Amino acid sequence: MDAFEYSSLDQAGKNKTGIIQADTEKHVRQLLRDQNLIPVKIERVDASINTDVGKKHKTTLRAGELPIIIRQLSTLLKAGLPLDEALITITEQSDHKNSKKILIILRAKLMEGHPLAYAMELFPKAFDELITTSVEAGEQSGNLDEVLLRLAEYLEKREDMSKQSWMALLYPLILIVTSVAVVSGLMVYIVPKVIQVFENNNAELPLITRALVSLSDWVRHYGLVMLIVLMVAILGFIGALQNKDFKFKWHKFLLKLPIMGSFIRIAQSARFTRTLGILTKSTVPIVQALSLSSKVIKNLAIKQSIEKTAAQVREGSSLSKSLKANGYFPPMTIRLINSGEQSGILSEMLERAADTQERDVNHKLTSIVSILQPVAILIVGMMILLIVLAMLLPIFQMNSIIS
Repeated sequence: MDAFEYSSLDQAGKNKTGIIQADTEKHVRQLLRDQNLIPVKIERVDASINTDVGKKHKTTLRAGELPIIIRQLSTLLKAGLPLDEALITITEQSDHKNSKKILIILRAKLMEGHPLAYAMELFPKAFDELITTSVEAGEQSGNLDEVLLRLAEYLEKREDMSKQSWMALLYPLILIVTSVAVVSGLMVYIVPKVIQVFENNNAELPLITRALVSLSDWVRHYGLVMLIVLMVAILGFIGALQNKDFKFKWHKFLLKLPIMGSFIRIAQSARFTRTLGILTKSTVPIVQALSLSSKVIKNLAIKQSIEKTAAQVREGSSLSKSLKANGYFPPMTIRLINSGEQSGILSEMLERAADTQERDVNHKLTSIVSILQPVAILIVGMMILLIVLAMLLPIFQMNSIIS
């Protein structure tokens, strides 16, 4: 059966598109009519994608869909379904056009005699090197269902950690942005009108009120200019980060910061050990596994140290000694890796180290947020208190004069 991409109209006249499997275009039209759809356009999905470097397919999956597909595939394979039937089943359950297209082409390549890893390499935007290499190792070892299960668990944990990080920082971020907007509105629109009343009555304003008036005038005259300068500076900084040397120095500077540096080191170390654990457990050679694991690291300084570690291991050095010499990994992680090397259970020790570090990351993130929230509230409260005092003190002063 081939895959066909169709465009049709339903009974209400609304356009409906999708991908369907059928033998011929005539069969597609019959299937659409059975669903009370009027065929408008039908095209066969081209499975013969050019596999040259730089010409691979750019289709990607929806956010959060990859771990679901990997886990479904693992479950179906473990249940005894052949790989091509498992892909058909997942395709039928998918409700997203891009996902259907990817899965159909994966199966088409499979039916042509290519391995699954080769088919996945055609979609670098959907399946990164970690996935394709692990799948290749799983296919070669005949243990694909177990490899896919470990990949699914890893991807789910990585997604959960990312969501937890964003959710933890969301409240302080909203609080700070809202506070800046409210205070700016008060300074530009409210404070000048209130202060004008006192100035019309020739009242002598207290020091805090005069300071607020000066600040309000400055914000009204130069606030827009400062906002533009700030935006230009941010865009300039983002542009500078495109330079690899500047980005490397910036990342190295971040690692030296008191709290941020420690958090980044532990988070990146957790991601590295988790990835390396999955690859070594999937029987990927250690040097290749180190090279692939470095690609999941975002900090260039740590990434460079892992690349040096891979070179040292290739020359015969032990993994624990090389990581210790580079100096970015926690002592507990080094000890667990050393123990794993000596006992021959490196992958288990890497996973244990990753579990420990991920708990540490969650603990540190919770601590940072628990400190950040009250500090943000305190700063906002102080700013609003100063504005309220600056407007109330002249009123109290006029009342005392009148009495």
